[in-house]
Order: sequence, then structure tokens, then C-alpha cells
Amino acid sequence: MADRFWARDLGLTPEAFSGSRGVCCTVQNLYSGVQLLRRNECLVVAAPPARIKFVEEAIGDCSIDAVFSVNWLQRLLGQNAEKIIGPADVNYADSSTFKYAANTQGAKLTEDDFHAYAALAASLTAIEVEQSGFSPDHFPAFGAFSNGVLCAAASYSLWEPSIAHIRVATHPDYRRRGFASAAVQSLAEEALSRGLILQWRAVSANSDSLAMAERLGFRHYCSTLYVRLQEQSTNG
Repeated sequence: MADRFWARDLGLTPEAFSGSRGVCCTVQNLYSGVQLLRRNECLVVAAPPARIKFVEEAIGDCSIDAVFSVNWLQRLLGQNAEKIIGPADVNYADSSTFKYAANTQGAKLTEDDFHAYAALAASLTAIEVEQSGFSPDHFPAFGAFSNGVLCAAASYSLWEPSIAHIRVATHPDYRRRGFASAAVQSLAEEALSRGLILQWRAVSANSDSLAMAERLGFRHYCSTLYVRLQEQSTNG
């Protein structure tokens, strides 16, 4: 399922994606930016039609390690790169791998939890909000409380046709106490019952987030870099 999703996203067939080795350049029409996905011995670099020739010529015979680099992308795109996101690790879990713990405190949030949900969002830094994608407007949402305080919350959006992309955040005063895991487990119970696959994406430097994903049974699938390009550009 993940292979089919990413193949479509990157402008490949599932067969070509799973069997590729080395650096592979593709044309994709879904985004205006440049996407890089690294999995096993394959690196896919997907660019919009107007950029593909420029990217292919720049890559030449460069190695995977050379291309999958923030510094390399900065040198390649210069001021045309509005923002480089990542590297990030993408992990998946399904009903056969997800690990539930007994006696968790998670529950589905309702409209009555609006103020607690907003208070949790307000406790996060701007960087935390950006990296997690967390917002009190996202539903369905699930959380874990302590003495009336929403300590952690998790929500997901559906990436068609069947990937539940998870967003999770924990109040800074309640971290490393199991609240985030409880919220995610409550989310997983509903999402997996719908036949969805759970997706956990975090920047590679966020070791705490990735360690929690591993404890919950998520398995690493790939690493990504995404370049958001300036709308107007003369390069490429």
C-alpha cells in the first residue's frame, strides 16, 4: 500500500519504484517543489516538468549520499529554494505491527474539549507546531488528560486511499510520561478499525519522536527531503 502511494506521489509505477537502485529522476505533476525519497539502495528525485532537465543535469553521476543532502540542494537551487524540509523519517504501522499497552488513558476528543485542545496548542513553540503540523482544528483527535489538563493529543488526516497521517504533540510540562503514547494508541484503535495504515513522519533529528514510534511498532519505510521553491524563478 505504501509503495503504491509513493509511486503515485513521485510519478512512478509501483514496480519501478520498488525495483530501482541508485539515483532516479522522475517528473511529478502534483507539487511545484522538488521531492527526494530515499529507501534502501534507491533515491528518487521528483521534480515538476519545468525543472526536471535542470535537476537531471545537475545530478549527473552523483552518489545517493551526495544528492540526499540539504547542503547539496542549497547549492543547486540557491535563492530559488524558499525552504528545505527535512530530512525526515517516514514510518508505518498496521494491525499486525502496532503495539498496544494495557490501561492507557487515551480517549477521543469532542467539542467539549475545545478549550483544552487550544491550550495545548498554545503551549507549543512555533518550531514544534511547524514540525508536527499540529493544530486544534484537526479532527478526529484523541488525547490524554491529567487533572483536567490535556497533556497530549494526536490527530490524523486521510491520505487517499488508506494512509492515516498522524500529528501528535505533548504539553512541555507533561513530556516523557506516556501521555503521547496513550493518545496515539486511542487514535490507532479507531484508524486501524477502518482498515487504515498508520503513518508517522518526524524530522530525523527528533530522536524522542522516532523512539516513541519504534516502541509503538512503527517500522521505518523511507527518508525524505522536500524543497519548496519560490513561485517566480529564472533558474532551470
